Amino acid sequence: MQCRKHPEREAIAVCRKHEAGFCRECCECLDQDYCCECLDPRLYCRFRTQCVIWEMSRSRRKNRAGEEA
Repeated sequence: MQCRKHPEREAIAVCRKHEAGFCRECCECLDQDYCCECLDPRLYCRFRTQCVIWEMSRSRRKNRAGEEA
C-alpha cells in the first residue's frame, strides 16, 4: 500500500478502518495537522486497540498537552 499523502512512497502504517496508508515521514513528523493521525479520532473503531496510528497520535497529543501545561 502507498502513502495517502505521498503516493510514490510505501506505507509503513495503515488505517484498517479507512484503508489509508502513511509513510515513515508522515509518521515521524511533529506537525499534528500533517502527521500520521487517526482519521476519525472521535468515532468508534473496532481496530483501535491494535492500531499503530492511534498509539502514535495519542502519544503526540499527550506530549503536546504536557508541553502546554
